[in-house]
Amino acid sequence: MDNLFLKYMKERSGVQKSPDKKHELAGPVITISREYGCHGQPIAQLLADKLSKRSVKLGVNKPWRMISKEILERSANELKLSETMLKDLTDYKQKTFFGNLATFFSQSYYPGDATIRNTIAKFLHDEAEEGHVVIVGRAAEAITKDMKQSFHVKLEAPLDWRVETVAKNDGISTTESRKIILEQDKRRAQFRNYFEKDRPDVDFIDLRINAKSMNEEEIVDLLLSVAESRGFL
Repeated sequence: MDNLFLKYMKERSGVQKSPDKKHELAGPVITISREYGCHGQPIAQLLADKLSKRSVKLGVNKPWRMISKEILERSANELKLSETMLKDLTDYKQKTFFGNLATFFSQSYYPGDATIRNTIAKFLHDEAEEGHVVIVGRAAEAITKDMKQSFHVKLEAPLDWRVETVAKNDGISTTESRKIILEQDKRRAQFRNYFEKDRPDVDFIDLRINAKSMNEEEIVDLLLSVAESRGFL
């Protein structure tokens, strides 16, 4: 598969780079994408914790970490965003992630959607290259798919279950919950599509998990087994 990150970074840097040995040895990295209402961050953090503990037992001092919004924070700093701008940037519930982003900048400075996306991709790719990381969202499955030591998971669940889950967790009506879910799923799809270019999930996702039928511990234990079988530990 082509290196999607380098392909899209061409627009940012004006130079097409070639994969090097460092890239070939990048990882291991596990990415978790999810439909809205499927809680990827708690699962990712628990997985990183268990992977770290397992590494220690095996005598390998390589702790795993979970990253999600940290990528946006680093990107915001790179793009010289204020704290208020950063809050809006990371608050999916309040703003359309890219559609309204121009309003967060002064009239004299707006980096453009491509620069914003590619800046996020750059930092995400750098983290993945360092390895021993679980990344949540941000189209990480597309950006890191060509890394040999990578595994890509998507959490899904029936819409009605997600509606009930979000309504209960956020203390809102099911009508409002459904509206939020449909909006957020659409926004996330738009972001991913910049890197995936309308290609089907099967081109990027190795494993799809129904979050309704498995609890967090079961999902994490399954992913831990996969990580061990792939030699990530």
